[in-house]
Amino acid sequence: MEKLTLDRFPAKVLASLDIQRAFIVSRLINSAERLQLFRLLHGKRMNAAAIGHALKIHKFYLKPFLDAFVSLGLLRKASDTYLTTPLADKYFIKERSIYWTRQYSKECALAYKALTVLEKALASGRSCKSITGLSKPTHIEAMKRDRRQAEDFTQMLFHLHQGVATALANYLDLSWHRAVLDVGGGSGVMSIALAKKNPHLRACILDIGPVCEIAARNTRRAGVSARVKTLTGDMRRRLPEDFDVIMFCDVGPVSQQLLMTAFKCLPAHGLVVLADRYLSPDGTKPLDRLLEHFVGSSFGLATWKDMVQAMRSCGFQTVKARNVYQDVWFITGVKPTSQATE
Repeated sequence: MEKLTLDRFPAKVLASLDIQRAFIVSRLINSAERLQLFRLLHGKRMNAAAIGHALKIHKFYLKPFLDAFVSLGLLRKASDTYLTTPLADKYFIKERSIYWTRQYSKECALAYKALTVLEKALASGRSCKSITGLSKPTHIEAMKRDRRQAEDFTQMLFHLHQGVATALANYLDLSWHRAVLDVGGGSGVMSIALAKKNPHLRACILDIGPVCEIAARNTRRAGVSARVKTLTGDMRRRLPEDFDVIMFCDVGPVSQQLLMTAFKCLPAHGLVVLADRYLSPDGTKPLDRLLEHFVGSSFGLATWKDMVQAMRSCGFQTVKARNVYQDVWFITGVKPTSQATE
């Protein structure tokens, strides 16, 4: 999925934006997403009064709100009717699932609130969310409590990670492996891609109960449920054995302890796989991973070189790191027949 960046807007729109206005624009777009404005208007015209009634927008703000999107090139206006432009259709309808609309836009709104106290956070070392009282349960805790939250978050990632899943399946040579443990496998997007690429392979998605239920539905829809199963569990406690590939995808930096557990569980010649958006060695990229740090992201800030070193220190050999897809790094390591160092 391609993100809507400022350079995608018409040149006349770009010329009118500075950093401060860009922040306001992003907040307006986020509100439109939360209200599902673009989905409401997709494929049809509506007048302002009908839009206001459907989305519960007060008349004081209604027309300026809609006309701002006309100015941005996201809506078209004819008399008093509005409809989406190709730009809005591409980025908010065709390339985004309803789960993205609901989940990501909600997270953005919380981030805006958190950043109002950024200077206090920088001075105190406390998180923005704790200062504002916006502290909330982790995604795992929230998904255990709320099945709608579990559905939105998990399926948002399922659609978002299609590209990286395909890239990973094409990158890995699993012709000599038989079973993959997908730790924190979430929606099952990675396991599904691997199973489709490797008909001999079976996989198991390890995650919390509500997420496993969603993953199981995804594997059935993909036609691989006979070979891709789910297992409810906590990766921080123990990992099941009988797998010759253990995979950690989009779970943030993997701790030394967890890597050592994976090493012990794998047979000789077993493969460990990490796939994530790790920082560059100098810590300056990717920018949005750095930005997430200020709004309470649970992801750490390890570089891909840090993860390579961690894997080697646990005994893995033939450790390779490749930037194969966008800003995602694939890191692999093999458990040797003995624990002799390279």
